[in-house]
Amino acid sequence: MQTIKLFSEILGKQIEIPEKPSRIVSLAPAITDMLYTLEAWERVAGVSIFCNKPPQAKEKPRVGSYYKVNYKLLEKLKPDLILVTTGAQRDRIYELEEKGFTVYPIPLPTDLNMLISNIITLGHVIGEKRKAYKIANKLTSMLHDLKSEKKIGTVYYEIDLGGPTSIGGITYVDHAFNVIGLENIFSDLRTTWIVNPDTSYILKKNPDIVLYEKKPFDPSSKEKIIARLEERGLGQLEAVREGRIMILEPDTLAHYGPSLLDDLQAIKYRAIELLQGKKK
Repeated sequence: MQTIKLFSEILGKQIEIPEKPSRIVSLAPAITDMLYTLEAWERVAGVSIFCNKPPQAKEKPRVGSYYKVNYKLLEKLKPDLILVTTGAQRDRIYELEEKGFTVYPIPLPTDLNMLISNIITLGHVIGEKRKAYKIANKLTSMLHDLKSEKKIGTVYYEIDLGGPTSIGGITYVDHAFNVIGLENIFSDLRTTWIVNPDTSYILKKNPDIVLYEKKPFDPSSKEKIIARLEERGLGQLEAVREGRIMILEPDTLAHYGPSLLDDLQAIKYRAIELLQGKKK
């Protein structure tokens, strides 16, 4: 098998990988989405339990999560390349390497431009550079079309990640809101995820819209989600009282694959509709 060496800024070293890997395992939902977009789906041997985009991901063997790997199944799949992200998965990189697997990390993006550049990075890694350039150009055009010339309103975003969690200013979600004309109420905080955000601060900011993203496998109705917010005192928000709440399905904004830009377009139009109702 022919191999090449690619330098990883994350690991600070050269990684020897197959010139065109044929048995790829992805342990991150966004990477799985990118592999499908790059038309490399027939080369995907396994995915993580959280990989639900594209829908065809459900047909692939599930070999682990962000924190745990089923090594017995992974060995049976005989991957020639395992793709992971950074952040929560950094420890998995070293664990997989110690067990003799070839691992290449794709960084967690902090903005939408980095999301697009990750497509190109992945294209280099799996030998699909020309397809990656084509897709990156298309996504760049989509990003340009998404840009709002003026501010639509302010937004409070929440997702359950083992507890109420919002986002600070150093996240791709904050940048995504900025692109479509929404201002994250925590945008000035130079941090990433905010666990158990301060209720009094949220009430003070009184956001125009509340976006609540369900966690995976959460069947809760809109009414139940509103009840949760009310239990924490957020029922006092005008956005909650007046119904300016958007309930997002799992893997909408928490997912940073190519499909995110399509979801952002829908969020932008829905936000405009909700705020038009406010003006009336």
